[in-house]
Amino acid sequence: MPWWCKLLWYNQLVKNWILTETEKKIVLSLVKKDEEELKTNDKFAIIDSDTFYKSFSEDEKYIFEKYLNFNPQEIRYKLLYLGLEEMPRDIVKIKNQIYFLNGQKRIYYCQYLPKETYLAYCKMNESIQKKLHKKLLVSQGYHSPARHAFIFFENLIEYNFDFIKTVGRVCFPAYSEHVCSRKQAIDFLTQDGIKGEGFEKTREYEWLKENANRFGFSESYPKNNNLEIMWEPWHWHHEN
Repeated sequence: MPWWCKLLWYNQLVKNWILTETEKKIVLSLVKKDEEELKTNDKFAIIDSDTFYKSFSEDEKYIFEKYLNFNPQEIRYKLLYLGLEEMPRDIVKIKNQIYFLNGQKRIYYCQYLPKETYLAYCKMNESIQKKLHKKLLVSQGYHSPARHAFIFFENLIEYNFDFIKTVGRVCFPAYSEHVCSRKQAIDFLTQDGIKGEGFEKTREYEWLKENANRFGFSESYPKNNNLEIMWEPWHWHHEN
């Protein structure tokens, strides 16, 4: 296929994700429900689609399924396909994580990890606390494909509904280490409330680069990676 045909084909796929103003309002509605659930539902990170569908309108279901049914191979997605699996039976609930933001005590919403990853995380935290007198918290651990879809929509809004920028920031569910317990991801949060941008400047990140491998953790998307995923110094995975 000539390069210009490939370009037209690619642009047509992306055009399917140029949302109308009505569809943008639907996405905003979905994210609002997401935010409300996070405040009150400890099990929201592991919620299944059928359960949450009960509160959806037909239009919301359409947008939700449009994302879940998208085939990333159609845009030559470079990440490894990990598949979708049932929630691990030995999942561990992580509740009441305390951090400080602008001098104020905050409690982070409930997260989950498979037991093997959780135990490795605890051992690593013991070590980092001895060195830095600080712990690392779990900003994102294991979550279901349904919850992962909401994270996509949150970022879609943040990137002003730019589909290509968003898929460079959030993996599709079947390609996400957060959804795959065999290669379980943790997004870290410092006790000083630093997650995402700025994490690369922390002492915690420097410690992880030197020591995390001893506990079975690896940085998934390092700087200048060839996966077309942005550098995520806070995102590490554990092989189970």
